[in-house]
Amino acid sequence: MAMILSRLSLHGEVRAGRNVQARWICNHPMETGFRVDDSGQKIQRNIITQVEFKLNGEVILLITPGTGWSSPVYVNWEFTVPPQGGTLSVHWQDDHGEKGQVQHRLVLL
Repeated sequence: MAMILSRLSLHGEVRAGRNVQARWICNHPMETGFRVDDSGQKIQRNIITQVEFKLNGEVILLITPGTGWSSPVYVNWEFTVPPQGGTLSVHWQDDHGEKGQVQHRLVLL
């Protein structure tokens, strides 16, 4: 399978105790398994089945999506910046066992 790109970005001032908006976008095909190709053959399902959002290694948000997500996958949420800063990461897995992750270091202002 081709490499699936994803990006994690932060919006707002990264200061201890402040809420910051995080945005994750992933270029996964998110094939539902409901469509057929030009020859009439059913296209095999391949969706992201689990996404973990971690702050300093601790899961802060866990999503088990279904076939309702379209491509590209986009998630937008807020979290509170810890006093020590750290790392925000996203880990995902799909139906075919493909996995990916992206992380963003929290550099305090």
